[in-house]
Amino acid sequence: MWRILDQIEKNFLSVTKNKNQILSCFENPALQKLNIDVQERILKITIKNPICTQHAPPLSYQKFFLRCLHESVEKFGSEYSDELMKTYTDILATTDDGRISYHSYKIDSFCTITLQEESCIVVKNTTGLQTWEAAKYMSEWCIRNPLNFDRQIVLELGSGIGLLGIVILKFCNPLKYIFTDKSPEVLKLLSSNIEINIHKLENPVIEQHQLFWSDITEKEAHSFYPDVILGADIVFDIDTIGSLVLALKILLIKESACAYIASTIRNPETNNKFLAELGTAGFIYIILKSHEKSIFAYDKSSNFILYKILKLPK
Repeated sequence: MWRILDQIEKNFLSVTKNKNQILSCFENPALQKLNIDVQERILKITIKNPICTQHAPPLSYQKFFLRCLHESVEKFGSEYSDELMKTYTDILATTDDGRISYHSYKIDSFCTITLQEESCIVVKNTTGLQTWEAAKYMSEWCIRNPLNFDRQIVLELGSGIGLLGIVILKFCNPLKYIFTDKSPEVLKLLSSNIEINIHKLENPVIEQHQLFWSDITEKEAHSFYPDVILGADIVFDIDTIGSLVLALKILLIKESACAYIASTIRNPETNNKFLAELGTAGFIYIILKSHEKSIFAYDKSSNFILYKILKLPK
């Protein structure tokens, strides 16, 4: 039973909105038709989870989650827990006062990463105020392959609100991690999320920079001097591929340097253009083997690919 309870906890804390995914967990035979004891165990790891006391998920999501649980108990014809009914009615009666809400990503029993996120896809003219699926996929790959970043200078393009970078800072021992994004709003939220999770905003291993791919100079590249460049879900706009590849060309100045780019394949045409531009710019790429996806709660419809990119030897 603990495996499915762990999945329910991860779904809730990370604000997984796929209703079928949530209902399929509740209907798992291991949960014994959601008897009273199981209902209360679910409440303990979700609504009443200590993480939610300080960093609660959106109120609208808590209501949605409890409706799903209520529906499932009703479907099984099980008796309702008094605690579930009280919690359900209290949450439904609560009005949203615009408080800050959070998404939390349980990595293991010792580490949960909590991020302030926006629920809408586009806010303030940017898509960078929420965590995208490929960032979770790449974060899991990094946790499984920490030696790629040990004592390395790592630069991330399009850092967004920080999941990937915070994972690497916690699990991969980089010499320096350089967060970059073009949006001031994103960088502001990123700073808050680093403070929540790293507790030392001025940590010397961390840098943050506003960076426009099309404007990167060789002087900036030498000041960063990265060993590894990362990007998650940054190949989605066909109009920005040229500037992304140009940025990689300028930034990969060390002979031994490489880039890892993870994408959710939505439009094959966009991905094919990216690969073609890499070839034209003198890069080679390797498609890395897909890893087990067990640390994060993923949208099961997502199709991921992870590239390792290197400059052709002169």
